[in-house]
Amino acid sequence: MSGSVKKVTDVVFKAGKNIDWDGMARLIVSDEARREFNNLRRTFDEVNSQLQTKFSQEPEPIDW
Repeated sequence: MSGSVKKVTDVVFKAGKNIDWDGMARLIVSDEARREFNNLRRTFDEVNSQLQTKFSQEPEPIDW
């Protein structure tokens, strides 16, 4: 299971690096859209950070 979790976090990390946030920000014209875009970016960064933290560690072995 840890192998599949690692793959998911790798995909999320790579996807985050490939997003052109600055390019998208240049296309925004209204202040309301800019606020919403900033909220989206902040939320994405928070979720990405949580995923990196939570799933970067190996789970503790189960004592059956």
